[in-house]
Parts: sequence; structure tokens; C-alpha cells
Amino acid sequence: MSIDGRYEIIEMELWDKEDIDLVEPGYIRIAGNRGELHFICVDGQMDIRKDKSGGYKFSWDGNDECDPVCGFGEFNCNGDTLTGRIYFHDGDDSSFVAKKP
Repeated sequence: MSIDGRYEIIEMELWDKEDIDLVEPGYIRIAGNRGELHFICVDGQMDIRKDKSGGYKFSWDGNDECDPVCGFGEFNCNGDTLTGRIYFHDGDDSSFVAKKP
């Protein structure tokens, strides 16, 4: 099953939808083992790998209001829905739910 596509971030543990969509609607876009993410003022590039359990792990790096940020995360894909957690290096972590429109 291909997970490629654009997913709208509809829920995060630490931020409400209004914050997630501050600059533009929050999203995760996946193409092969590469991806990009955007929420609030965070923009990042993802390196995605499938793990032995059938889920996915990723590292990411990017910017938060022009400050460099990076981290890692994990997610599962069930149909058109991603559920997972994103971690900022030396910072916050939050669960997320993202769906294809």
C-alpha cells in the first residue's frame, strides 16, 4: 500500500487547529521515502523509513520562524489517516492525526 500523498493535519496534542493552520493549513506530504511537513510556523523535510512492525519512523529538519529545528517521529497509516507523534530535538513533542482530504 502506498502512503504517498498530502495529508491535512487535523489534530495535535499541544496545539489547537487554529494554531496548526496559522500560516496555511497544516499538512504532511509524502512521496516515497521523502516528505515535508508544515504546521504553525514550522516547515520541515522528512526522511521516512518503514519499520519491522509495519509503522513508519522519520527524521526531520527545517525551520520554525527562521530558527533551525530538527527531530524525529513515528506514525501508522490506516487507510487515509496517519496517527503518530513528532519530536523536536531538545523541545516539545506532540501526537498528531492527519487525513487525506
